[in-house]
Formats: sequence, structure tokens, C-alpha cells
Amino acid sequence: MTLAGMRKASRSFVIGVVIAILVIAVVSLVLRDQLRCAGFPGPSVVSAELPAGKATDGSLRIASWNVRNFPLDERPPDDDLGYSRRTNICDFETALGRLEADLLGLQEVNDIRRFQPILRRACGERPMDVRYSSEGGRFGQHLALAWDNSVLELVGKPIEIGELVLEPGMRPAFAGYFRSLRPGGLDFTCVVVHLESGRQNFADRRRQNRALASWVDNWIDETGDADIIVLGDFNTMGSPRGGIEGELQSVDAILGRVGLERLDNKLGCTSYWEGEGERDGVQVPTLLDHVFIGGIEPETLMAPLAAWLHCARWQCEELISRLGEEDGTFWDVSDHCPLTFEIRDANLEGQNSEF
Repeated sequence: MTLAGMRKASRSFVIGVVIAILVIAVVSLVLRDQLRCAGFPGPSVVSAELPAGKATDGSLRIASWNVRNFPLDERPPDDDLGYSRRTNICDFETALGRLEADLLGLQEVNDIRRFQPILRRACGERPMDVRYSSEGGRFGQHLALAWDNSVLELVGKPIEIGELVLEPGMRPAFAGYFRSLRPGGLDFTCVVVHLESGRQNFADRRRQNRALASWVDNWIDETGDADIIVLGDFNTMGSPRGGIEGELQSVDAILGRVGLERLDNKLGCTSYWEGEGERDGVQVPTLLDHVFIGGIEPETLMAPLAAWLHCARWQCEELISRLGEEDGTFWDVSDHCPLTFEIRDANLEGQNSEF
């Protein structure tokens, strides 16, 4: 072969390699998107089952959400039921973004490396920042605080509340002190919790609630600021004698002693589970997630506590999810539903709100 022929063959080889690399890259992106967006054809993220637009002028929208061991990938326990527990990243991003929350308290962020770019994509032009607890208990379920830093600023560093880790494997609480960037806006503490699960662990949760109340009491003394929001998965699965109502009374009494009041959840549930019987595709509602406020008067609520996605879709009635009629967000995103509420931050003239 002549030198010119060799050069031509070399160029052809290089061009071929470049084309092959481009084809592989495109195919990889397509396959990745198909995997990220793999889900069920049934109901998924519907606008009517999420907040309508942004927060009311002069208010802060705050959200709590247990995102189910993000990002989960579990095989179905029974092939006949037709489902698997796998996070559909596209549906998750859509739901996360449409919450339009100024501040998010999240539970069960297992892969903190993967979460931040998803939060960035979900919230688009909103400049979101996020911090994670360093500890996540026996299952690596980290807590997170995420906020729009054009609306709020984190004052100092977040605080890992190890007082709730009463035994190895328990999760800490996680707190941040936030200041509104609006003239005359709020400053307040937000605490995220994820207490022990299981009906058999009611006594442990009661101990954790007492530890939480003690921390709140000390924190208010230290900072001189009683404005505090405690939210998250309290796992109120019931006391041995009083059931769920009995446990709620216990939590209300313990946290009430330090000035915390539970926001009313009129819908009546925050998540679904498979119930006590056989796995039959029928999911039953339960009330596990709560929001408590202290120092912030209830009349300053601009929008009440609301549960979204499948809790709103099924109105806390039984959720039917059998082969061919699977509920998208329950299986593909999280068994828990996101919660939101709004509090007055500052009036439109930028004057201090009265609390």
C-alpha cells in the first residue's frame, strides 16, 4: 500500500472509531433514560395531585417527604402481582420539582451522591442547596435539608442530633437554622426526624420523642428563638394498648410540653402499605408523617398541611394495585406521599409579620 493509501485508510479508521463512539454514546443515553424512566403505564405524576404553582406571595412553602430508600431497586416479592419497587427517576424528578418547596425535609436518601444532580434537574432555575446527615442508621437512610438559597439562607452549620440515637442502628435527627432573605422575614429552626419503625418499637419511639423534646427545650434556651418546625417520619404505627390514636396522643403530649403543636392532616394519611394479611395488591392507608410547629402561631398558616400524589388520588381509601392496574407513584416513586404547608414569611411591603 502506498503512503497516501495508508493515510486514507488511517483517516477512515479514525472516522469509523469516532462514529462508533458517538453511536455507543447515543444508545447508552437512550438506554439510560429508558432505565431511569422505567415504570408502569398506570397513574403516575398528575398535576392535580400536587400543589398548584408556587407558594403564596409573602409565604414559605415547606415540604416533608420520605423518598423510600432513594434510589430503590427491588425485585417484586410476587411476580403474579406484576410490580417491582424501583425508583422511576423521571417521575421522582417531576414530583420533586412540582412541589415548588422553598424548604424540604427529606428522609431515606440512601445515595447522597446521586441525589444532588436530580434535585438540580428537578428544580430547574431555582438555586437549590442541600445538606445531609452523616449518619443514617442501620440501613444508611440519611436525612436531608434542601432549600432555595434565593429565598432562605442556612445560618451556621446543620446540626446532627445524636441524642435520638439511643441504641446502635437508630437514626439521628437533623436540624438547620434558617433565615429568610426577604426584608422582615422569618428566622427559624427546622428539624427532620425519622424514628424507629414497627409496632413492636413503640417504646423506643416514645424514648426518642422524649429525647427530641429535651433537645428542643435546650435549643430554645440556647438560641432564645422559639420558632421551630419539626417534621418527618415519626412512624406512628400504634401503641400496644391505644393503637395509632394512642401513640398520637403520646407524641402530642411529649412534644406539647416544649411548645410544639401538631398540624392537622385533614386527609388522614401520609403513606400506604400492604397491611397485615397476604400480599394481594391492596394497599391500606396509614398516618406516619407529621409536622409540629412551635413559636409560630397556627393563624399564620397560609396553606394547611396537605398530602399529595397517591394519598390525594385515593383520598386515603384503599389503594388497588394489581397486575395491569398498578399505581405508578406508589410503586415507582415512594410509598410515602409528600406533605406541604405554607407559613407567612413577610407581607408584601416587607414588614415584620406578627407571630
